Amino acid sequence: MNTLLVHKDADSRLDKFNGPILDHEKLRQGTHIAVLTAVASVFLVLAVKAIYLIF
Repeated sequence: MNTLLVHKDADSRLDKFNGPILDHEKLRQGTHIAVLTAVASVFLVLAVKAIYLIF
């Protein structure tokens, strides 16, 4: 009986831990933010290089 309770507790803890990681909407939002950050950083580097070449 005690081992079943321990297993149930372990499963609920794993569900709480994995819940946000497996949330597809949050994963999608994080992916969009990561892509936008990468694009913005590339744009910023190119802009700085262009300004450096002009002056």
